[in-house]
Amino acid sequence: MAEMNQATAQHLFEAGAVLILLDVPYGTEIGINMNSWQAAENFKGIKMIPPGLHFIYFSSCSSEGQLASRTGFFRYFREREVVVRKWNSFVETFDPEITDEEELNRFIQNKKELDRYCGAFPYDSYKKWVSLSRHITTETTGRVLPTCGYIMSATALLSECSNTASRASQSKSASVPLNKMTADNLMPEMKENLDTVINYTSIDRFIEGSDSAMITKCATDSELILNSVLERCGSWQNVLAELQLSFLCFLIGQHFDSFDQWKKLVALLCGNQSSIYKYEDLYTELISVLHFQLKELPEDFFVDIVSSNNFLTTTLHNLFANISESTASAGLKSRAQKFSDHLTKHFGWDFDLEPEDCEPVVVDEFGNY
Repeated sequence: MAEMNQATAQHLFEAGAVLILLDVPYGTEIGINMNSWQAAENFKGIKMIPPGLHFIYFSSCSSEGQLASRTGFFRYFREREVVVRKWNSFVETFDPEITDEEELNRFIQNKKELDRYCGAFPYDSYKKWVSLSRHITTETTGRVLPTCGYIMSATALLSECSNTASRASQSKSASVPLNKMTADNLMPEMKENLDTVINYTSIDRFIEGSDSAMITKCATDSELILNSVLERCGSWQNVLAELQLSFLCFLIGQHFDSFDQWKKLVALLCGNQSSIYKYEDLYTELISVLHFQLKELPEDFFVDIVSSNNFLTTTLHNLFANISESTASAGLKSRAQKFSDHLTKHFGWDFDLEPEDCEPVVVDEFGNY
């Protein structure tokens, strides 16, 4: 754990950003990066925030002490920046940032008075946060994050335009009396609010328009799919950024669709052999990214309850085998072997055993497996 020494504390006190959170109800969960707390009576925000990317999240608390689903947002803080947001009790979230210059200046002038009501940034977990987020850039967040700006653990739904009257009209045309309509018919039709959807890069099993031979090639070596993803992301650095972003949205934001995206990206990168030599820098960094991510999860997290298969042991077996059999440099092969040895020692995973699903996949001319 990296504890804050006096010099670092003094530097962050002078140059760190301040997030002022007004009117936060007592007991509300407030978190930043890897740490969270429940707000005390006079809580006013978080001080001494290092410049850079951070994830702030919150959950309202009922009178019975039950926390609501988590909502969060990513934000880049500048040195000495003062950010002010006020709690809206009607919708149980924060209003947009205060941007009026005159109003902001009042908070800046009262910064020392507010200081005693602000919690200090949890610096002891800062290095861990950096290791989990260092590839994420403003380009990544701008491309991927929802229009609304929030990561919501609970799916946000909107009611369709149809209403009870229109459904009653449909019932009449079907000769069903209104009093015989089912409860489902009387309920509003709901759909996911697209403004809350995270815009992850789509990852398909094969390239659209492929013939059976190409589908078979995609199934056994995902080079073509990886090239398609790289083209849409813009660079291999952006692919790793999305890998980190999806992991954090799941781990901290409790957004379970992000876990699916993370698994797809891991499977894609680990299942590719042809491009390892071509993108050696990508795979060197991938090992580092996975190393820090796996440290945050229990060893049995990926075990399928029904089949007892572990997604990661199978996927990482593919990665290590592909690197070993590739024309990659000795440096990358050594790095992969050290990572494999570390996982075997830490989790007890045996990567020398051949997974049952490693046999070649062949499809017929209709694309059936």
